[in-house]
Amino acid sequence: MFMICYLVLHYKNLSDTKKCIQSIMNISTSEDKILIVDNGSGDHSGSELKEIYKNNQKVSILILEQNLGFSKGNNIGYEFLRSNYDPDFIVVTNNDVVFHQETFQKKIREIYNKKHFYILGPDVYIPRNDDHQNPLFKKGISIPELEKEILEYENYEKKPKTFKRRLFLHKLKRRIYSNFEFARKLDSLVRNKDEIDYNLGYENVGLQGSCLIISADYITKEVKLFDPEPFLYCEEIFLYYKCLKKKYKTVYSPEIAIRHEEAASFKKSNKNELDRIRFMLKHHVLARKMLLEYLQNDTKQST
Repeated sequence: MFMICYLVLHYKNLSDTKKCIQSIMNISTSEDKILIVDNGSGDHSGSELKEIYKNNQKVSILILEQNLGFSKGNNIGYEFLRSNYDPDFIVVTNNDVVFHQETFQKKIREIYNKKHFYILGPDVYIPRNDDHQNPLFKKGISIPELEKEILEYENYEKKPKTFKRRLFLHKLKRRIYSNFEFARKLDSLVRNKDEIDYNLGYENVGLQGSCLIISADYITKEVKLFDPEPFLYCEEIFLYYKCLKKKYKTVYSPEIAIRHEEAASFKKSNKNELDRIRFMLKHHVLARKMLLEYLQNDTKQST
């Protein structure tokens, strides 16, 4: 029997967290463990979770005094599981994810036996947009591309309503691509981008951060999951480069699947949509500037 630990990062959205935990209960064994990290919600939902699961031996809860962001919040949970248990795998998941595949854990083991991955990404399906998020990309971003993105986001910071329209058009485009393969192929051709087909398996690609399956190969070597630690955004890109440099194999497999109720916790954090967008844009810029410095330093070291 092998052990799987589930790490669920919680922020304010109690109903989604409970739904996520119940879905894990449905597919896991009595040997598995679940850790909920309340990332400084400040609304007593962490205390409510403690009360709800106080008699459940599978569930542990950590309550952080403040919101430390996605990377640091997950790292605290990862370090706790790594220190207190001896897991074969840690499934790091958003609280707005639902595990519906009965063979989820069996598939993890089967894929590991074939691929010996350090990190595995499942098919991430968003029912609201009829979209699939994995894999994120086949190769990393160049410094000129990143500098261009930073300028774009800085411009959007001045025009948040324009960015709101962009988000709407992006969702519409993704929905069209999900239903019409020729449109996806045409877009890839026009933008000179490698086409990504979620029906195919890939290795050493960027994986979507809403659900990452970490094997003992990674756990035994790394005290942190995410390093560096941006507050929000670009975590998957940093992880991609870390794995690439250290020759840690990442795998995307469509054989394993989850459902993602995208950005539910983020929406719960602020009722004003424009305020949410301003917050997003601020951290898009900060994370990309951190990534730019990281890539520039890496370039200097390699020359």
